[in-house]
Amino acid sequence: MRAIIKSFRIFLSQISRDGMLIMILISPVLAGFFFRFGIPEIEKQLVNYLGQASVISDYYGLIDLFLVTMTPYMFCFAAAMTMLDEYDNNIINHLTVTPIRKKGYLISRLVIPTLLSFVASIFILLIFSLTSWSIVMVIIICFLTSFMSMSLSLIVFSFSKNKIEGMAVAKLSGLVMIGLVIPYFIDNGTQYLFSFLPSFWIAKLMISPNYLSFLYATITSILWIWLLYKKFDKKLSS
Repeated sequence: MRAIIKSFRIFLSQISRDGMLIMILISPVLAGFFFRFGIPEIEKQLVNYLGQASVISDYYGLIDLFLVTMTPYMFCFAAAMTMLDEYDNNIINHLTVTPIRKKGYLISRLVIPTLLSFVASIFILLIFSLTSWSIVMVIIICFLTSFMSMSLSLIVFSFSKNKIEGMAVAKLSGLVMIGLVIPYFIDNGTQYLFSFLPSFWIAKLMISPNYLSFLYATITSILWIWLLYKKFDKKLSS
């Protein structure tokens, strides 16, 4: 455990020296302020201008979903960029042969950041949400979005040769979040073409809370992580 904690401290030290990663980690807070105070004002102006009862407010739940997904997404992206930097500098090979081993390295670079993103997501959602949430739904949705975002770390690290490529891959991997909007705009069976995305089931759960959506969101996240981990482990061992 001490080795894992020490490794995680190294991880934090690397992030603290990178201004871009610091901005990435605080960006959910900045977005939260905009969503919480900017969106309602924009809604007010649009309602007055268009003379309608509502324009954006019907999608406040979707905006909350984007915010709660953004938080672990950014945490896991920062973790992936740090791992790429360590890979470029051959630090990973040195760490995995120390007492921390590969398992400890994965815990300090994947598991702990994901757990921290889960906690951060809860606070972000409770402070900046536009809609009312029960504490149970807050915990469930934050758990699912954090778990899903772990696959982002695997994608960015596995398919990038360096940090520059990592940024490009991260943008493309953001497409897996498209599932969030599908249930809000497609009512017929066509929406299930996106059922392989965990984000799709998270949105379904948000719209209509039920055990099946939670189960499918969990299963699809596990499948994504399992499939991606093979390539991740291969690169980590190379």
